[in-house]
Amino acid sequence: MRSAGGKWAATVSALFVGLVLALYLRSVDISSPPRFLPRCGFHVVTGLHCPGCGNTRASHALLHGDVAGAMRQNALFVVALPFLLFWAGRSWFGWVYPQRIGALPFRWRYSYSLALIGLVLVFGVARNLPYAPFDRLAPVPVTGSRASAAPAELLRGVPPRAER
Repeated sequence: MRSAGGKWAATVSALFVGLVLALYLRSVDISSPPRFLPRCGFHVVTGLHCPGCGNTRASHALLHGDVAGAMRQNALFVVALPFLLFWAGRSWFGWVYPQRIGALPFRWRYSYSLALIGLVLVFGVARNLPYAPFDRLAPVPVTGSRASAAPAELLRGVPPRAER
């Protein structure tokens, strides 16, 4: 797409789709999610939480204005969200108005990317440790029933968070 009009049409379309998906997620009962909401394949197979487990529940909580609830689901996602939104907005602005975007006040280095990957990996390992304070990094089941507890918690004999 070369014209600004085409880029704006793509932007409005993407924002419309995003808005519809956000309204759908906001209206759904997350304690018994429909089949359309994604499940973590890593968690289903291993019973462990990947670094992204709880993102849907965190997004649901954020859409309801519950920042503390979102932090209980996936703290890394909530902390990273403002930076991701800034990066997305800056990338969009550079795509639509390439001549108007200025350089950032710092240069991104390869080591920054490695540090971020390391942070995500450490978070993924830490949230599966059954020791305090690391056990607070695992996503909290939405319902208090034993059936909603993570399989890894049931295998370790750890009661669901609602009963702790």
